Amino acid sequence: MMKDCPDCSSTEIVSELLVFSGDATTNERPPYVKLVEPRPAKVPFIWLPKSVATGFRAAICGGCGYTRFYTKHHAEILEAHRKGYTSPDYPLKNVLPI
Repeated sequence: MMKDCPDCSSTEIVSELLVFSGDATTNERPPYVKLVEPRPAKVPFIWLPKSVATGFRAAICGGCGYTRFYTKHHAEILEAHRKGYTSPDYPLKNVLPI
């Protein structure tokens, strides 16, 4: 979590702010990241991929407006990444270059 602003050195930090987007407020679901287990070479008869997801918090400097996003569940995301979990494809990727 941000204690001092890396841009202006102010200690006037507003933290623990939940991050929303337009659609997120409509559906009451803030933006998040998600990692999904890769498909095994030999898929069992019944298989559902495991996944790990986390939302974001923001810290904003009251002195200059510098903003940092962070998550409290970084260890779970790192562990999933090390196991080969990846971000799922999003259908809009076919329409808009990401």
